[in-house]
Amino acid sequence: MNTATLNTSTSTLGHEATTTNNTIWVCERFTRAARSRGIFFSDNPLSYTMPVLILQTSVVALITTTLQLLLTPFGQTSFVPQMLGGLALGPSILGQIGVVRKYLFPPRTFYVSETIAFFGSMIFMFLIGVKIDLTSIITTGKKTWAIALSCFVFPIVFTAVTALTLRALFLLPQENLYTSIFYVSFYLSSCSFHSTASHLADLKLLNSELGRLAVSSSMISGTISAVLITSVFSHHGLRKGSRSLQMASLSFLFLVAVIVFVCRPIIMWMIRRTPEGKPIKEAYIITIFVMMLLSALFSELIGGHFMTGPILLGLAVPDGPPLGSALSEKLDALVSAVFLPLYFLFSGARFNSFALDATSFAVVQVLAISSFLGKIFGAMLPSLYCKMSVTDSLSLGLIMSAQGITQMLYLQGSMYLKIIDTETYGNVVISMIWLTGATTPLVKFLYDPSKRYLAINRRRTIEHASPDVELLLMACLHNEENTPSMINILDMSNPTEQSPICFYVLHLIQLTGRATPLFIDHQSTSSKTNSLYSTHSQHIINAFRSYEQQNVDKLVVNLFSSISPYETMHDEVCMQAAEKRVSMQWSSNGVVTESAHPIRAFNRQILRTAPCSVGILVDRGTLSKSNYLTSASFYSVGVLFIEGSDDREALVYAMRMADHPNVSVTVVRLIEPRRKSRNLMMRDPDGDLIHKFKVEHCIQIKRHDYREEVVRDSVEMISAIKSLNGCFDLIMVGRRHANGESSSLFNGMNEWNEYPELGVVGDMLVSSDSSYDGSVMVVQQQMLGFRGGGYHHPDFHMDSNNGPMIHHPRQERSPNVVEVPRDTRVWPMV
Repeated sequence: MNTATLNTSTSTLGHEATTTNNTIWVCERFTRAARSRGIFFSDNPLSYTMPVLILQTSVVALITTTLQLLLTPFGQTSFVPQMLGGLALGPSILGQIGVVRKYLFPPRTFYVSETIAFFGSMIFMFLIGVKIDLTSIITTGKKTWAIALSCFVFPIVFTAVTALTLRALFLLPQENLYTSIFYVSFYLSSCSFHSTASHLADLKLLNSELGRLAVSSSMISGTISAVLITSVFSHHGLRKGSRSLQMASLSFLFLVAVIVFVCRPIIMWMIRRTPEGKPIKEAYIITIFVMMLLSALFSELIGGHFMTGPILLGLAVPDGPPLGSALSEKLDALVSAVFLPLYFLFSGARFNSFALDATSFAVVQVLAISSFLGKIFGAMLPSLYCKMSVTDSLSLGLIMSAQGITQMLYLQGSMYLKIIDTETYGNVVISMIWLTGATTPLVKFLYDPSKRYLAINRRRTIEHASPDVELLLMACLHNEENTPSMINILDMSNPTEQSPICFYVLHLIQLTGRATPLFIDHQSTSSKTNSLYSTHSQHIINAFRSYEQQNVDKLVVNLFSSISPYETMHDEVCMQAAEKRVSMQWSSNGVVTESAHPIRAFNRQILRTAPCSVGILVDRGTLSKSNYLTSASFYSVGVLFIEGSDDREALVYAMRMADHPNVSVTVVRLIEPRRKSRNLMMRDPDGDLIHKFKVEHCIQIKRHDYREEVVRDSVEMISAIKSLNGCFDLIMVGRRHANGESSSLFNGMNEWNEYPELGVVGDMLVSSDSSYDGSVMVVQQQMLGFRGGGYHHPDFHMDSNNGPMIHHPRQERSPNVVEVPRDTRVWPMV
C-alpha cells in the first residue's frame, strides 16, 4: 500500500479518506505501470494514469465544445462555456455521481493531470506575452490613459468601501473571509488585457472603434494590476525574513536582465537570420521553447510564480511575423484544444458549489457587483467627457468589466499562498461566471460596429459621380501578387488632369502572432509603429509610389495597411470607405486555391455592407502580362450588359476606360424579345446609357463596338457567353440583374453556382468548367439598404455551405441620412 498526501481540493472530489492533524491520508494500490495492458488481459484501463488522463481531456473538451456551440449564438464568449464545463464535471454536478467520481477523478491521477493543466496554462501565458506590443502603451493618447486609470481606481474605491461595510456588519473575526476580504475585493477589481481582447475577439469587435479603445485601456490597467498582484504574491511568499525577500528580489532582477540582455538579442538575431517571407527555422522555435522552460524553472527556484519567467520572456519576443506568428500557429491550437479545457476542468473541480456558506457567498457576490459597477462608472465618465455616446460608453464599461482566465490565475495563486481559502475561491469563481455571462450578451446587443457606415444614404457610385471632378477609388490587396493587376486596372481607369483619381490602397494582412489589430498610415513617417510594420507592405508601397510619380497631377495614391482578423476585416474596410467617400472599392477574389476561402468570406461581407459600389476582380493573368512601369499594353475590355443598376455601373466604369487610348471597349447586350419590343416603345435608364455609349464612343471612336444579341432562355444565354471565349482581356459584368427572379434567362441557374458571391454570370465565367481564360470584374452598385424593387439578390444564398443567408433587420430598414465626416486622421488600433 502506498500512502499519499492530498490537498484540500482533492478531498472535495469525494474520495474516501481519513484525516489526522489536518492532513488527509488516502490509501491507494501501488503500481509501477502508468499504462494498462488492456481489457483482454483482465486489466481495468481506468485504474491507470494514462487512460484516465486521456478520458478527462476528451470528456472536458467535448462538453466545453458543446456548451460553446449552444451558448455562442446568445452572445457568450469562450470563457463562460469553459468554466461551466469544468463545473459540470466537478463535484458540483457530475462529481456527485459515484461512478464519475471514482473513474474520472481517482486520487493517483490528480497531481499528474493538474500538472499538465498548469503546464498548458504556462504556455498560454507565454503566448499572451508574445502577442502584446508594449510600445503601444507609450503611444496611446490621453483619452485611453484616462479610461484605463479610472477603470483601475474606481472599482478599488467602490469595493474597498463595500468591503469595510460588509465586514463590519456580517463577518466575524474568526472567519477566513474576514481577513481576506480586501484581497478578494482587489482581485475582483483587477483588469486584464488578455481577458478583454479575448472577449472582443469572440464577439467579433476586436477591429471596431470600441474594441481598439478597450484593448488599449485594458493594456494599461491590466499592466498596473499585474504588477501590484505580483508584489502581493512576492510579499506573502517571502514573509519569513527580510534577507529572503532581498535575495528573491535580486534574483528576479537577474532574471529580467538575462531576458533583456541575453535572450532578447538572441531572438532578434534569429529574426534577422530569417529571409523575408520565409518560415522561421524549427531549431529557433525549439530554442525559444527551451528558454521558456528554463525561465519557468528559475522563477520556481527563487520562490516566485512559475509563470513569471515565461510571461517576461513572451514580452521580449517581437509580436507578429515571422517569429510571433510562427509560435502562435504551432502552439495556439494545442493549448486551446487540449491544455486549456483540462485547466478549466481542475479550476471548476476545486470546490463544491452546494457546500458553500450562504453568508460568505452573499458577501462575495455583493463585492463582485460593487466592482462591476465601479468599472462601468470608471469607463463611462471619461468616455462621456470625450463626447462618446451613452450607449458606446456603457458598452465600453461592460466589456472592461468582463473577467477571464487571468483572474482565475490570480485566484489560484492566492489560494496556493493561503491568502484565500477554497470556499472564498469558489464564491469568487461563481461571481465571475454569472457577471461575465450577463455582460457579453449586453455588449453584443448594445454595440453595432457597422452603424456608422450602414447609416449612409448618399449615392457613392461611379454612375452618379461627376465626370469632371476627382474620382475616389479604393483597392483592397490581400498579397503582393495582386499589385500588377490592380495598377493596370487603375491605369485603364484613365486618370487625367481634367478628371484625376484619388486612389486609396489597403493592404489587408491577417492578424497572427499579436493580440491587437493595427492600422498603419504609410503617409506618416514619424510613427514608430509605422517603421516597425511597414516592411510587410514595402513592395506594394514601392510599386504604387513609382506609378504615382509617372502620373503627377493626374493621380494621388494613399497607402495603408490593416492587420486584423479576417472575420472583422470588412468593418475596417467599410469604415475607411465611408470616411474617404469613395465611389467604388475593388477587391480580389480567390477562386483557385483552398487558402482563398477567407478572402471569399471577406468579399461576401463587403458585398453585404459596403457604403459604395464594389468591384470583385478575378485576375487570370491577362491584366499582369506586361510591366506597367516600362511598357504600355493594349487591353480589350468587354461588358456583358443584361439590365439593372449593377450592369449600368459596370458600363459607366467601362465608358471611363474607353477614353484611354490603349483600351478598346465592346458592349455585348443580351436582351429578351419582349424587352426589346418594350425598349422600342419607351425610354429606360438602361437604354439611355446604351444610347450614350453608342453616340459618344462607338460613332466617334472606331476601336469601340456595340453588339446586341436576342436570347430567349438560359440555354441561349450560356451559348452567347461561351462565344466570347478568347475575345477579351477583361470582361465586366453586373452581379445582380433586374427582375432576375422572373426572367427566363436565369431559370435554374442559381442551383449550379460555384461562386455565388460573383452572381450568376460572373460564376459562369470563372467556374471550374468554364473555358473562358480572361480576367473578370464583377460590379455591384451601392445598395442603399437593399432598396430598389425587383432585383434578384444572390445575397440570400451567397454561402452555399451555410444555407440561406438572411438579411439582418438593420440592413432591411431604410436608413437615416447621415453624412460621415471626411477625416484624414487614422485612429490607431492599439
